[in-house]
Amino acid sequence: MLFLFVWETHYVYRTFIYTGMMRGGSERRFPLPLALMAFVFNCLNGYANGYHLFGAGGLYPSPWIYDPRFILGLLMFFSGMMIHVESDRRLRRLRRRHETTYAVPRGGLFELVSAPNYFGEILQWTGWAVATWSLAGLAFAVFTAANLLPRGIAHHRWYRNTYESYPEKRKAVIPFVL
Repeated sequence: MLFLFVWETHYVYRTFIYTGMMRGGSERRFPLPLALMAFVFNCLNGYANGYHLFGAGGLYPSPWIYDPRFILGLLMFFSGMMIHVESDRRLRRLRRRHETTYAVPRGGLFELVSAPNYFGEILQWTGWAVATWSLAGLAFAVFTAANLLPRGIAHHRWYRNTYESYPEKRKAVIPFVL
């Protein structure tokens, strides 16, 4: 049940809290095929992780909560979530309602990387993989990184091409590395 709680903290944030804080008035639409692919991915991913946790993998023994992998994984997960949430907050505050201009994000991990929200989410699901010590968790972490790293690199490239004074030392997604 602890794993379910950890999993749900992300999805309650992403589904209800994050979307509830999004500013209205945007004319941008999300393409239906992408929404369907996201739905299918989340169904398969949820099934694989749920099957591991409550089916094929069996229940974790009570002492697992003292295992260094579990403790480190939870620290990574919740650190990543804090980075993710704080970065989303900073991005939302970049524009006032109905503004359409872009700005360079500042503060927090934006001083080190262009996409700390992506870094935070990658760290979250890597933490999940460590905490569950499972192939399903590892697959989720790898797919998350495979999705978010190229997007973060593209954002970084866009910022560099758009703003001449973009911070030179800022990396794309992973502080000091990439």
